[in-house]
Amino acid sequence: MIALDPELRLTPALADLARVYPWLDQVAAGSPAAVLSRMHVALEEAVANAALHGFPGGSDGHIVLRALRRGDLMVLEVEDDGIPFDPTQAAVRARASRLEEAEPGGWGLGLIRAFTTSIGYERRGGRNVLRLGFFLTGGAMTGGTIA
Repeated sequence: MIALDPELRLTPALADLARVYPWLDQVAAGSPAAVLSRMHVALEEAVANAALHGFPGGSDGHIVLRALRRGDLMVLEVEDDGIPFDPTQAAVRARASRLEEAEPGGWGLGLIRAFTTSIGYERRGGRNVLRLGFFLTGGAMTGGTIA
């Protein structure tokens, strides 16, 4: 897998989310527009989840984004030193059967799974490492896993 420079270092402050799209546009330059749109949504959800839920009480921490390329597969890596959380094992919120029963929030994991080709997680050196895979050309979205 080829690492694409540069990596992006963020804090859990929500204001840092504004730096994600420009970074992604740079490292994924030349990707098909439809794929880039899916990358935007999934990456924003992953980073927002880490920032909002990984650092209780607004504690300090670090979130690092990396982009890796393996053939026509782009892998976006989100690494954070927040509390342990494996999104590949977490349940996705069930859809309400009626609009009146729907509640706001809690849809991020479903969006991540729906918009990625593959997803992987490991806890490494006290850090969460989430990998989001996207086929750049001709590959189907499969919802598989990345080792």
